[in-house]
Amino acid sequence: MASDDAHKEPFVQRNAWIVFLIVAGIFTLFGVGDVIQGMDADPAIAESITGVDWEDLQKTSPSIANLIDLMVRAQGSSITVLSILSIAITVNAFRRSEQWAWYALWIWPILNVAIFLSFFTADRQQGYAAPPPMLSAPVFFSITFLALVLSYRKFFPKT
Repeated sequence: MASDDAHKEPFVQRNAWIVFLIVAGIFTLFGVGDVIQGMDADPAIAESITGVDWEDLQKTSPSIANLIDLMVRAQGSSITVLSILSIAITVNAFRRSEQWAWYALWIWPILNVAIFLSFFTADRQQGYAAPPPMLSAPVFFSITFLALVLSYRKFFPKT
């Protein structure tokens, strides 16, 4: 596409790839943080589900705390890999308006709906704040959903 044509594109169509680069970058940091710190990266999650302070859970039920920590680290690895793959798709195929990349990046709104529903349906304890992912997932869903919807014409121009 010529640079004159690029400037005629609406702002979101021209820059949607930057949205995904930023989102994937943020999730890379979340994932790496979970791998390195385990549940210590966000103890409010365990506290809102168990109703027990994370440090107390580690003392009273070390085996359960170890399992929770392992699952957080494994999830962090998955999020890191997904994010790095998304960055590769974003800076290459999505930026070149390849249709398959537009479809592939729907993983982000879907993932954030899944994250929200996981926490929404969990048996959370009363008196504890909502876990942070329950608050951030709708934000990331909205951002990625809008970026995809508003960039649709770039990937599927009227014929």
